Amino acid sequence: MLLMALIAFAIELPSAWSQQVVGGRKYNSGNQFYHPLNQRTPPGVASQWAALSGQVQAGYIQPMQVALPSKGTVTFFAGGPEQTIQKASPAPIGFAVGYVYRIKISGMPEFPGVELYPTIELIDRLHPPAGLAEAYPIPVSFTQEDISLALSGRMVSKVIYLERPQTAAPTKFDNQPTLSISSQKNLIAEADLLGRPMLILRMGGRLPSTRGEDPAFFGSGAPVVELNNQRTKN
Repeated sequence: MLLMALIAFAIELPSAWSQQVVGGRKYNSGNQFYHPLNQRTPPGVASQWAALSGQVQAGYIQPMQVALPSKGTVTFFAGGPEQTIQKASPAPIGFAVGYVYRIKISGMPEFPGVELYPTIELIDRLHPPAGLAEAYPIPVSFTQEDISLALSGRMVSKVIYLERPQTAAPTKFDNQPTLSISSQKNLIAEADLLGRPMLILRMGGRLPSTRGEDPAFFGSGAPVVELNNQRTKN
């Protein structure tokens, strides 16, 4: 299984920044081709387009693993605020390709009392060896920096992509590699240059309304499959 890498968009970088070395090669972030989707596209559009394209297996249950900076609880909403699955980090779960999911992260010792409600938009799936899907989940990692930025009022957007085998770094990383790019760049297009985008993660400071939130806040009622804690493979 190829290394899962990540591009993170959170802060404005100097305009002079134009390229970084990824896996030993220079990557030009100035993509000149038109790409209709970007990190500001409303949640759900990218996953719907992916499903309608016929190039992905819409509805396929893709194993995921959601990890917090250290300890904490991840809550998955299976259709509404009362239908939840709670798991300790790192939390295994199954999401359907082509949908947007709302989760809650809480109980983090680095951020006492903090609860955040990011969304995960799943636009593609992995193709692991037969019978080993749960051993190769898509990793979704929240760092202390991500959470601090969200608490400061920033919107944190990430695209997790599967590296191309021709350009993947032949190195094992302890943590998911992160590449930050300018807010003026198209995050999805940049990830597409480096590999195959798998999901879009968005996290800000939005919380459920105390006066009764629109049920859509907690997701579209897409399938959520509880998975057993299983040792993952690299």
